[in-house]
Amino acid sequence: MNQHPEREILEKFFAGKLTEEQDRAFQRHVFTCPSCEERLLDLLPVREPMSLAGRIVEEKQPAAKQRLLDLTAERAAAAGRLRELERHDPEGRRGLVAGDRSYQTWGCFELLVDQSRQTLPQEPRQAEELARLALYVAERLDPDVHGSRAIEAAQARAWTHLANTLRVLADFRQAEQAFDAAERHLSRSWLDPVDEAMILELKAAMRRAQGRYEEALELVDGAIALYREVNEPHHQGRALMVKGLTLQYKGDLEAAADGFRTSLFLLDGTREPRLLVMSQCNLVGCLHDGGHSAEAAVLVPEAKALIAQVGTRSDLLRLSWIEAKISVALRGWAAAEQAFRWIREELIQDGLAFDAALVSLDLAALYIRQGKTAEARSLAAEMLPVFKSRDVHREALAALIVFQRTAEMEQLTLGLVEEVAAYLERARTDPGLRFRDDLAEGGY
Repeated sequence: MNQHPEREILEKFFAGKLTEEQDRAFQRHVFTCPSCEERLLDLLPVREPMSLAGRIVEEKQPAAKQRLLDLTAERAAAAGRLRELERHDPEGRRGLVAGDRSYQTWGCFELLVDQSRQTLPQEPRQAEELARLALYVAERLDPDVHGSRAIEAAQARAWTHLANTLRVLADFRQAEQAFDAAERHLSRSWLDPVDEAMILELKAAMRRAQGRYEEALELVDGAIALYREVNEPHHQGRALMVKGLTLQYKGDLEAAADGFRTSLFLLDGTREPRLLVMSQCNLVGCLHDGGHSAEAAVLVPEAKALIAQVGTRSDLLRLSWIEAKISVALRGWAAAEQAFRWIREELIQDGLAFDAALVSLDLAALYIRQGKTAEARSLAAEMLPVFKSRDVHREALAALIVFQRTAEMEQLTLGLVEEVAAYLERARTDPGLRFRDDLAEGGY
């Protein structure tokens, strides 16, 4: 079924002319899509002369209309319920949900999943708690109201989003278990292709983070095919972002840039406007990495305008970081140095140690290019105390010690800076990865 069914399908639903599979898919969609819900209500009551179909319509109308009205009321009440839940700790929230049926609604489930997705880029731990609470609600939905298959679909969706938060937190073991649970619930649900595609899309993002690029590409291509099959261009555009990043990490920069361009064409800015920001920034960074810095620079003002409209502070920091790298490539060194210093301080303040270390290394590389060895040595000396006080694992600190000691001996080279930076990128999601054992001996 297409994203939004035609009027003919709505009328066939009332007339009882859909197959059992079509009827299930239709109900799953229309009971979770506010715009189609309104269209369905517009058809009530039917004013045509009574026929056999009309009598079926008459029989279906009260239950269908009441369910739609109930769902509308649930959605309206969900925001207030969520505000009440926010006043309690995780245990208190679960207690409220378990003891009060007004929290055990589809509207609350939907809102918790949506809040988890929106929170994830900034507060992944909070997003995890929201996803777990959404799962807790989904497990308590009334089967007499929603039906067992719809509840299985809700649990599949909650497990999928929980798996994605765990992926962002680099807890790949638990993320794998959560994806397995999502797939088990999906197999007992409506088998909605959108839910199946979501699992493939987000699991592909995890495979990318694990460096398993070929698996990631196979998974995301499956998601894209499903989204295309059910006419979901927005979701298709989002999956293309996952594919683009995978190709970029894999080193296929031209194909990655094409993927980001296509995603910008498909994404619906009214549904998830921040995705436009992310895809535009991805494209700018990809073009720069591919040696097209001048072309990337042309797109920066448009990206800044998008961020001003719908982006976040972290989006601005990320774009500013890319823009500083572009300035280095185009020999705007003074502007790049100023930008790197500002971004570095902001990231340290935010506690983002790995990103701050990478920006520091970009700044060190700039100093080396300019022959400013004293500045590079001073930067190395001030880096280590900062990162020892942050949540940076032992092997990453060992790499930074190599960088500091080499700078002290005035033997720092551009090659070493790039080597340390490449290591930190990999070590972000692999704390056990060691950096040059022979140089990292001696402890700290």
